[in-house]
Amino acid sequence: MQSFTTLDTLAVAMIITSLAVFGLRNLKASVIVYAVHTLLLVSIFMLLSNLFNASELGTWAYVAFLTKVIFVPATLLYLIKKLGVSSEDEPVGGFFVSPVIAMGFSLAIAMSIHNIFLEFSLIKEEILLIAAGTVFTMGVFGFILRNSFVKQILAYCLFENGIHLTLALMAYNSHELVELGILTDAIFAVVIMSVLAVRFHKIYDSLDTSKATNLRG
Repeated sequence: MQSFTTLDTLAVAMIITSLAVFGLRNLKASVIVYAVHTLLLVSIFMLLSNLFNASELGTWAYVAFLTKVIFVPATLLYLIKKLGVSSEDEPVGGFFVSPVIAMGFSLAIAMSIHNIFLEFSLIKEEILLIAAGTVFTMGVFGFILRNSFVKQILAYCLFENGIHLTLALMAYNSHELVELGILTDAIFAVVIMSVLAVRFHKIYDSLDTSKATNLRG
């Protein structure tokens, strides 16, 4: 019982940290909170691995720690330092309204669909499934409501964490190659998007994607 209470606590912490990653204006702080957010995900993987004797999740946790807790944040912190940016410009809806909108809709969507996922999950943990859906949707709203290139990279990472948690609950017995492939996807995606961010900053002298008005159709 104590282990399941811990899982629920970690799930709620993931939701809270996803809001912080989304809402914090300081880019460095957002990246650091993302690392904490992913460390919570790794902790969930490890706990589920022990509870359900799922060695696959143990491997998943180890690779996620290396790629998503260490490599991805280090890459983003280097990008922020290289470009000399510290905070994002005003996002769509403002700094206060956009996080409220994103979290409100994300929780509503996650709570409305979690029963469907529960039917197909190998691990039937409602709070974890709600957290997975909320984090996933926060990532989607990050693409829509945040203008900073770095914030949009972090939105992709949140989106991916939501997918990872969902897959861990629904199909943790997938072949290790599938799990490793999904995790290492983050490395290539973040590296490519970081290169694009550098080029974007060089052209527009900003990471605010709304300034690329010449790309609009």
